[in-house]
Amino acid sequence: MGEGVNTAIVLAGGFATRLRPLTLTRPKPLLPVLNKPLLDWILSGLREAGVKRVILSVRYLSEMIKRKYGDGSEYGVEIEYAEEVKPLGDGGPIPMVKEAFGLDETFLVVYGDIFSDVDFNDLIRFHRSAGGLATLVLTRVEDPSRYGVALLDETDRIIDFIEKPSRGEARSNLINAGIYVFEPEALKYFNVKPPFKLSKHVIPKMVEDRVIYGYVHNGIWSDIGVPKDYMKANFQALQHMHPNGYIAPSADIDDAEVIQPSFIGEGVKLSQGSVVGPLAVVGEGCEIGPLTRIKDSVLLERVVIEGPAHITGSVIGERTYVGKWVRIMPGSVLGDEIVIDDEVLIAKNTIILPYKEIRSSIEKEGEVVL
Repeated sequence: MGEGVNTAIVLAGGFATRLRPLTLTRPKPLLPVLNKPLLDWILSGLREAGVKRVILSVRYLSEMIKRKYGDGSEYGVEIEYAEEVKPLGDGGPIPMVKEAFGLDETFLVVYGDIFSDVDFNDLIRFHRSAGGLATLVLTRVEDPSRYGVALLDETDRIIDFIEKPSRGEARSNLINAGIYVFEPEALKYFNVKPPFKLSKHVIPKMVEDRVIYGYVHNGIWSDIGVPKDYMKANFQALQHMHPNGYIAPSADIDDAEVIQPSFIGEGVKLSQGSVVGPLAVVGEGCEIGPLTRIKDSVLLERVVIEGPAHITGSVIGERTYVGKWVRIMPGSVLGDEIVIDDEVLIAKNTIILPYKEIRSSIEKEGEVVL
């Protein structure tokens, strides 16, 4: 076994139904975190660790991913694609990749919906030192009941693994962080008819055979499963990478006030009297009109807000137009290219699908506009 790892598989084929309406118009790996697609962050981390070949397992809206990343030359890695004809779970793509491309050396598997600052070089060193057939990255969370939970012995070997235990059943708060290192010999554990899940059909058998170790990651980590997680990932990245905020050089903030930390992307225009932040992520090319208040929110690219307006705790899809005297309440998620007329109230936790025109107020909380 050499020092580095040349090959990584990124699982990027999921439907991401819990993230709709944001994922009705893009696959989840293309959702931006601080104005940069999630998959860009993953590829950057892999490239820095010396990974040469990345195999993207794709299905849902796969052409968008292929168009953007091509052969990987612009990203400093060689990218190949494994197209899932039918859903395979998160385990099924690995045998498919082995058959199509070969997996004869140590390889990484990374979920395409994870945002983290995992040091892949340190992970690989740990894996070599532990000497197992696999290493699973673990991270600590307050509520482990949504995840696979691992228990380690004094050598960091995983000695117990329970998928989505109840709060009282979990024996630790160390959960599956969605990043693995496998030796090719581990592929014998993948002889399961797809679709199948790593956490249900592969990891428990490896735990039983005492061949899998846990690498504990203490840095930033977000599983982008629902819109609330997506906002958290942006804010966590902002606070970690730009604790004093970031305003792009080409942004025009006029006489607006930016309360830090906030992220103001390239070409953003903030008009007089507007107050943005804290915890506001404003994507590239957005235009924010006068006397607009934005906080605790994520605006994707090229959103236009006429202003005055008030937006808190919400996600606004790209190229959405917001008229004058609009108020968007916390928990709301608006898809791409929506038009909201003047003097409209959007109540808490409203979901609006893409390409809708909203002409009158939505006053009932939790409405879904199809």
